[in-house]
Amino acid sequence: MVLKRKSFVVGVLMFLLIMTGYLNFKYNNRVLDYEDDKNIVQDDKKPDILVKDLPSDVDKYNEEESNIETSSTTSFFKDFRYDRENTRKKEIEYINNIIDNPGFDENMKVEAQNQILQITNIMEKELSIEGLIKAKGFDDVIVILQENSVNVVVDKKELSAEEVAQILDIVKRETGQQAENIKIIPRS
Repeated sequence: MVLKRKSFVVGVLMFLLIMTGYLNFKYNNRVLDYEDDKNIVQDDKKPDILVKDLPSDVDKYNEEESNIETSSTTSFFKDFRYDRENTRKKEIEYINNIIDNPGFDENMKVEAQNQILQITNIMEKELSIEGLIKAKGFDDVIVILQENSVNVVVDKKELSAEEVAQILDIVKRETGQQAENIKIIPRS
């Protein structure tokens, strides 16, 4: 009976690990697809037609286009946070089911409680780092903490060396990770 419970817990933990890997894969593909699209658009070709007199509506069009890009970027950050929060809620729900199940032994319940504490600690660090980076003047940022790496997505097309150093300093100080384990990704 104890073996079946342990097998169930191991199965649930494997499911959570697979879900985390899947979400990480989807996130990385989304970032890579975006970077590929960005590279395709940035051709060095000069336009064939030169427009000298632009109608007054062009300024309105450019402003609307800028607003669309901003809302798209904002949507990316909101969507990612929403997905991350929902995934963590599901993980915590699964773990709470283990804790609340009287059929599991105390060792499994303690391990499940430790996992909840670990998830909470990660959430707190991510939120703290995101706040500190935003305090440096960045519009939006997402921090993804993993066991041996940290990914930071910043809402900016390009980052200067000084901005990268600021972000790197914050992440190193808050996580204790080495610089080679930290990836900073500009997002426009």
